[in-house]
Amino acid sequence: MREILLVSHGTMAQGVYEAAKMIYGDLNQVAYICLEEGLGIERFTEMLSEKIEKASGAEEIIVLADLMGGSPYNTCVSLLAEKALLDQSKVISGLSLPLLLVVLLEQSKLEGHTLEQVLQSARMGIDFFQLAEESDDEL
Repeated sequence: MREILLVSHGTMAQGVYEAAKMIYGDLNQVAYICLEEGLGIERFTEMLSEKIEKASGAEEIIVLADLMGGSPYNTCVSLLAEKALLDQSKVISGLSLPLLLVVLLEQSKLEGHTLEQVLQSARMGIDFFQLAEESDDEL
């Protein structure tokens, strides 16, 4: 069993959750917590601790954070260490809809080659639109 926790500054984690729910459907194994302006790090830490406690029985805990080294990321790592859950957890920065969807679709445990494939697939979701150049042959 896998539990996924989305953490972010502002309401990004909630937005990614809601968008994934529209595409993927039921997200029983996914929870989110947002460090919103005015919430305070102490209250955020309490709320995050409760979410982690609920996920502690899972075989694998996947945390998707918006920013490596940010307060949500660092708080999550600290709480996982405090609760002796780091061995069964993966904390991944760069929260995005493509990343969450790839994690949801992956059935294998996220380690080694599988983790690298998941990250590479999510990176492929970053691109830009470019008009094709017309050649003289097409005129």
